[in-house]
Amino acid sequence: MTLRNLVLSSIFLAFPTISQALTLECTVPASNAGGGYITDLYILQYDDASGQAIVSDGLILYFNNDQPMQARVSEDTAKKLVLTWKVQMTNSTGQTANMQFRAAYLKADKTLLVRAAPGGDYSNSFEGRGRCKPV
Repeated sequence: MTLRNLVLSSIFLAFPTISQALTLECTVPASNAGGGYITDLYILQYDDASGQAIVSDGLILYFNNDQPMQARVSEDTAKKLVLTWKVQMTNSTGQTANMQFRAAYLKADKTLLVRAAPGGDYSNSFEGRGRCKPV
Protein backbone atom coordinates (compact mmCIF):
# COMPACT_ATOMS: atom_id res chain seq x y z
CA MET A 1 0.00 0.00 0.00
CA THR A 2 1.39 3.42 -0.92
CA LEU A 3 1.78 6.19 1.65
CA ARG A 4 -1.00 8.12 -0.10
CA ASN A 5 -3.42 5.22 0.23
CA LEU A 6 -2.41 4.58 3.84
CA VAL A 7 -2.91 8.24 4.79
CA LEU A 8 -6.28 8.44 2.99
CA SER A 9 -7.60 5.17 4.36
CA SER A 10 -6.55 6.10 7.89
CA ILE A 11 -8.68 9.26 7.68
CA PHE A 12 -11.77 7.48 6.38
CA LEU A 13 -11.49 4.50 8.74
CA ALA A 14 -10.86 6.58 11.85
CA PHE A 15 -13.58 9.14 11.20
CA PRO A 16 -16.23 7.69 8.89
CA THR A 17 -18.96 9.94 10.24
CA ILE A 18 -17.54 13.01 8.55
CA SER A 19 -16.66 11.35 5.25
CA GLN A 20 -18.97 13.84 3.48
CA ALA A 21 -16.74 16.69 4.67
CA LEU A 22 -14.23 18.63 2.60
CA THR A 23 -11.25 16.32 2.12
CA LEU A 24 -8.06 17.66 0.58
CA GLU A 25 -5.02 15.82 -0.67
CA CYS A 26 -2.06 18.19 -0.51
CA THR A 27 1.40 17.57 -1.93
CA VAL A 28 4.42 19.52 -0.74
CA PRO A 29 7.70 19.28 -2.67
CA ALA A 30 10.73 18.32 -0.58
CA SER A 31 12.90 21.23 0.53
CA ASN A 32 15.68 21.91 3.02
CA ALA A 33 13.35 24.44 4.67
CA GLY A 34 11.18 21.51 5.83
CA GLY A 35 13.90 20.13 8.10
CA GLY A 36 12.44 16.63 7.78
CA TYR A 37 9.31 17.70 9.67
CA ILE A 38 7.32 18.83 6.64
CA THR A 39 6.23 15.75 4.72
CA ASP A 40 5.36 15.41 1.06
CA LEU A 41 1.70 14.46 1.54
CA TYR A 42 -1.01 15.85 3.82
CA ILE A 43 -4.64 14.83 3.99
CA LEU A 44 -6.87 17.45 5.58
CA GLN A 45 -10.53 16.89 6.35
CA TYR A 46 -12.91 19.53 7.62
CA ASP A 47 -16.62 19.27 8.36
CA ASP A 48 -18.07 22.76 8.37
CA ALA A 49 -21.32 21.59 10.02
CA SER A 50 -19.68 20.02 13.07
CA GLY A 51 -16.49 22.08 13.16
CA GLN A 52 -14.40 18.88 13.28
CA ALA A 53 -11.06 18.72 11.49
CA ILE A 54 -8.69 15.82 10.98
CA VAL A 55 -5.19 15.75 9.57
CA SER A 56 -2.86 12.98 8.52
CA ASP A 57 0.61 12.64 7.04
CA GLY A 58 3.51 10.20 7.30
CA LEU A 59 4.88 11.84 10.46
CA ILE A 60 1.52 11.69 12.23
CA LEU A 61 1.02 8.07 11.27
CA TYR A 62 4.50 7.17 12.50
CA PHE A 63 4.19 8.85 15.91
CA ASN A 64 0.44 8.31 16.43
CA ASN A 65 0.09 4.54 16.01
CA ASP A 66 -0.99 4.70 12.34
CA GLN A 67 -3.90 6.99 13.23
CA PRO A 68 -4.73 10.49 11.96
CA MET A 69 -5.14 13.29 14.49
CA GLN A 70 -7.85 15.75 15.26
CA ALA A 71 -6.84 19.30 14.47
CA ARG A 72 -8.09 22.61 15.80
CA VAL A 73 -9.69 25.00 13.33
CA SER A 74 -8.14 28.35 14.13
CA GLU A 75 -9.58 30.17 11.12
CA ASP A 76 -12.22 29.48 8.48
CA THR A 77 -13.02 32.38 6.18
CA ALA A 78 -13.96 32.76 2.52
CA LYS A 79 -10.23 33.06 1.77
CA LYS A 80 -8.56 30.42 3.93
CA LEU A 81 -8.84 27.51 6.30
CA VAL A 82 -6.21 27.23 9.05
CA LEU A 83 -5.70 24.04 11.06
CA THR A 84 -3.29 23.51 13.95
CA TRP A 85 -2.14 20.36 15.75
CA LYS A 86 0.71 18.99 17.88
CA VAL A 87 2.67 15.79 17.39
CA GLN A 88 4.53 14.32 20.34
CA MET A 89 7.74 12.77 19.05
CA THR A 90 10.20 10.51 20.82
CA ASN A 91 13.76 10.04 19.55
CA SER A 92 15.92 6.94 19.83
CA THR A 93 17.21 7.97 23.27
CA GLY A 94 13.71 8.42 24.69
CA GLN A 95 13.62 12.22 24.65
CA THR A 96 10.23 13.66 23.73
CA ALA A 97 9.31 16.89 22.01
CA ASN A 98 6.00 18.43 21.03
CA MET A 99 6.17 19.72 17.46
CA GLN A 100 3.49 22.30 16.73
CA PHE A 101 2.05 22.44 13.22
CA ARG A 102 0.00 25.04 11.38
CA ALA A 103 -1.47 24.43 7.92
CA ALA A 104 -3.09 27.28 6.02
CA TYR A 105 -5.14 26.30 2.97
CA LEU A 106 -5.67 29.26 0.64
CA LYS A 107 -8.97 28.54 -1.06
CA ALA A 108 -8.63 30.75 -4.15
CA ASP A 109 -5.51 29.10 -5.56
CA LYS A 110 -5.60 25.83 -3.55
CA THR A 111 -2.18 26.49 -1.99
CA LEU A 112 -1.12 24.90 1.30
CA LEU A 113 1.39 26.57 3.62
CA VAL A 114 2.66 24.30 6.40
CA ARG A 115 4.81 25.43 9.32
CA ALA A 116 6.31 23.27 12.06
CA ALA A 117 7.91 24.62 15.23
CA PRO A 118 9.25 22.75 18.23
CA GLY A 119 7.57 23.53 21.53
CA GLY A 120 9.50 25.13 24.36
CA ASP A 121 12.19 27.75 24.06
CA TYR A 122 13.31 26.91 20.53
CA SER A 123 13.21 29.71 17.97
CA ASN A 124 13.60 27.67 14.79
CA SER A 125 10.74 26.67 12.52
CA PHE A 126 10.32 24.71 9.32
CA GLU A 127 8.12 25.49 6.33
CA GLY A 128 6.72 23.98 3.18
CA ARG A 129 4.41 25.11 0.40
CA GLY A 130 2.33 22.90 -1.84
CA ARG A 131 -0.93 22.43 -3.71
CA CYS A 132 -4.17 20.72 -2.74
CA LYS A 133 -6.92 18.99 -4.62
CA PRO A 134 -10.29 17.75 -3.36
CA VAL A 135 -10.58 13.98 -2.84
